Amino acid sequence: MKQKIINSPLYDWFGKRSFSQAGEDIIAAAELSKKRGFYVDIGAYHPKQFSNTYFFYKKGWRGLVIEPNPDLVRLYKDIRSRDTALGIGVGGGDGAADYFMFDDPATNTFDERTAEKNIQVGRKMVGKKPVAILRLSRILHEYLPDAQKIDLLSMDTEGMDEEILSSNDWKKYRPTIVICEDLDFSWEKPMKSNVAEMMKNLGYELVGLTPYSLVFRDEK
Repeated sequence: MKQKIINSPLYDWFGKRSFSQAGEDIIAAAELSKKRGFYVDIGAYHPKQFSNTYFFYKKGWRGLVIEPNPDLVRLYKDIRSRDTALGIGVGGGDGAADYFMFDDPATNTFDERTAEKNIQVGRKMVGKKPVAILRLSRILHEYLPDAQKIDLLSMDTEGMDEEILSSNDWKKYRPTIVICEDLDFSWEKPMKSNVAEMMKNLGYELVGLTPYSLVFRDEK
């Protein structure tokens, strides 16, 4: 197993500027040799700050970005015009869910347990509202261009990554690289991680780890 471990946020790594929190985009770029590609970014947050896909956008890529915060969706439409930006959430089913909003928008979440943890560590909740959510498989069916291969799937959903991964049709939609979050993961006991076990069973190898994310590559 290749281990690309980054221990702190980096902004320049071997001459490449990273826009991610901890170099996740550079790890993904090392696994992806395509000059032009397509990404799906779930919980995309800001078009540039802490973005796992802006590095690729600057290289000429385009993609589908999903972000429930309407202010940030507007920024995507202004700053990243090649992307398709959707102002919805992603979950295990279709319908609506409460969206918990905090003074630090990067910590907004649909997950009630994560919202409670945010409050416990001193983050201020500034609002809560119902937002439409769809399964990942349905979103890809409705919005992915015909016959489009997904080179990179990036997810940062503050506690919902496992649920969202489970909502995909992995026989039909198999990204080459998947970046997702699992704060319970440890190298000492990797299979204690539900996300790592799920991805292994789906035919993905863990190729990178940062303080915030796991990076998987399709082995099929």
